Amino acid sequence: MQRISRMCLCLFTLLFAATSCAMADSEEGWKSFKGAWFSVEYPSGFQVRPSLKSRTSVKGVDSAFFTSPDGAVEFYVFSPQWNGEPSDIALKPETEELVSEKVENKPDERQKMGAKLSVRWFTIAARDKSYTRSYVDTENKQLNTRYVMGIKYPDQKVYKDFRDIYLKFVNSLRQFGD
Repeated sequence: MQRISRMCLCLFTLLFAATSCAMADSEEGWKSFKGAWFSVEYPSGFQVRPSLKSRTSVKGVDSAFFTSPDGAVEFYVFSPQWNGEPSDIALKPETEELVSEKVENKPDERQKMGAKLSVRWFTIAARDKSYTRSYVDTENKQLNTRYVMGIKYPDQKVYKDFRDIYLKFVNSLRQFGD
């Protein structure tokens, strides 16, 4: 009888732990957004703003913005079927300035054909210091592909507070083909 009680206790403990883990996953609250040629996961409290209409699909978008409930931070994705121009994040010279830029050319490890990636890191800041926007633009000119991921934030504290969430967003990007 004591053995059965211990087994029941162990089973209850395992069920409780499994339920707690499942609840933690659902409380995590991430949703999926599907563009014309990509999908991405984002925190459920964020507001989605689809942006550039797809040039190669009758439905869907090539880019979208995801804004936190308090408006403090905004994530961005641009992932068209082929290459394109992320015009919705273009520098606005009258109110913004380019504060840093770095370009690196490296092999595309996903391709075995010797294709090269051009990776451009750039940061744009509002002239009035109200926000900063940082992006990573990854382009493979040989294969005619491109995607851009970005984050907009008012200061370094907010950036640090959202950094891990942003990285989860970036790593969730899935691109589709024909």
